[in-house]
Amino acid sequence: MDVDRNGWASSRIEPLPVSSAYTLLAPDPSARVDIALWAHKARTFFGVALELLQPKAYPNGEAPAADAAVVLVQRKGRSAATRVLVVTVPVEQASEARVSAEAGAAAIGGAGMDVLVQRGKRVWQVSSEVAEGDDPDAPLALAAILASILLAPIVPPGGGTIFGVKGARERLGLA
Repeated sequence: MDVDRNGWASSRIEPLPVSSAYTLLAPDPSARVDIALWAHKARTFFGVALELLQPKAYPNGEAPAADAAVVLVQRKGRSAATRVLVVTVPVEQASEARVSAEAGAAAIGGAGMDVLVQRGKRVWQVSSEVAEGDDPDAPLALAAILASILLAPIVPPGGGTIFGVKGARERLGLA
């Protein structure tokens, strides 16, 4: 992935297909990646080490409208970090993501997730395909970490449901 001097993706960023990504709808409209916060939450609450492949900078508090990053996810018991792609775009640029999230919330009877979906201003997607490494659960672990930070529900690849951090932890066997 090509990046500019701030570490922001320099090519046009498109949302990932919902069939191949964990999709989160966050209420905060910013595309800022606060890797220090992400890494702290990951280590403290999930026992996971996170690192960005390419550091990002936000001069004058500015952030891109859309961005992408490769995140190195090192879970306990794994010999090496797994590379996972994360993409973020404004919700207006990801209609498929919103439709999938609304359908997921309807499938569980709302349960408050419908309200969270409606508040979503930014879509964050974690590719379910591992870019490099041997941890097939690294994308779900990263989605869980982001959900806890962004206060966003998770729609799994292919949709059909929606869940929060607790549901992700259960799927990871961490509950």
